[in-house]
Amino acid sequence: MLDARTVQLGAGAQAVRILGPAQQTLKRLGEARTGAAAASGTADAAAADAGTEDQVTRVRARRQLAAVLIDGLPRPGALLAEQLARLPLGLLLLRDDHPVDREDVAEGYPAAAVGHTRAVAVRRSCMRQNPEMTVLTCSEPPPQPPASPETAASGLPQEPVDIHVIFAVRAVDPTRLRAAAARARLVLPVVRAPEQWQIGPLLSRERGPCPQCLELYGTASDPHWTAAQAALAEQSPIDARSSLSEGDPGFAGHAAPAEEAAAAVVASLLAREIQLVIDGQFMPQTARRRIGLGAATGWLSLEPVTAHPECECRLRTPGPG
Repeated sequence: MLDARTVQLGAGAQAVRILGPAQQTLKRLGEARTGAAAASGTADAAAADAGTEDQVTRVRARRQLAAVLIDGLPRPGALLAEQLARLPLGLLLLRDDHPVDREDVAEGYPAAAVGHTRAVAVRRSCMRQNPEMTVLTCSEPPPQPPASPETAASGLPQEPVDIHVIFAVRAVDPTRLRAAAARARLVLPVVRAPEQWQIGPLLSRERGPCPQCLELYGTASDPHWTAAQAALAEQSPIDARSSLSEGDPGFAGHAAPAEEAAAAVVASLLAREIQLVIDGQFMPQTARRRIGLGAATGWLSLEPVTAHPECECRLRTPGPG
């Protein structure tokens, strides 16, 4: 402002002078600049909102098309199913023909479910969480005949499942892992080992690590690893309490508080891993690791597990590892 009636914009040869009440001129210039900035900010916010809406739409579509099979329904498996029902997914398959008994009721199953299978009981609970979601029960499939040349050439899985979650005690039979990998895109083993839960690694027949990778790692340290894993799996049903003895708190008909807390943590970890896989925005921890969770202490550990350098899956893996 040069004087009461003159405002100058710029300097030198490019200067422009505006004649009139200087204070009113400055006020109008300030309002115009503020309006332009607001318009620019609104445009940027609209673009950001559009990008967020597109991202939300993609994630919602991926979830609506996803199919997850939970194979075995101890307490963590039941809690996992309920969390996935709230996500929600397009299809949730439940497999566990074990009848609900008093130990199951002590661990959280409703008393009204006694006489039904765990799969039926958990399905009812999921439908209460989300009545519009598709939740189905299924039984263990019979042994499949050798694939015909036409089936093998098609490369299609026998069951259209994105993620097959397997709950087991002590170990998962390697044959069972291979069969699951032949039917599902990804397999996530969850093992109740002594003193801890072992989650993962996430197995993929296309990118690795795969079931054959685990066998190669195991047999490198123990030539009888495959037979030992099968024997351990055969000795234990798909039930976490099978590892309890008469001296343990959970044997007398009620779940120990540490077991209840561990079940909730395991279910939450699994739900988050599955959500990350389906949404496709971030890599889950189990993609290249095995998570260990202490059942009593709650400590967490991460063990790297990558594709075995001699496994065939490395031929289909883009890049290292």
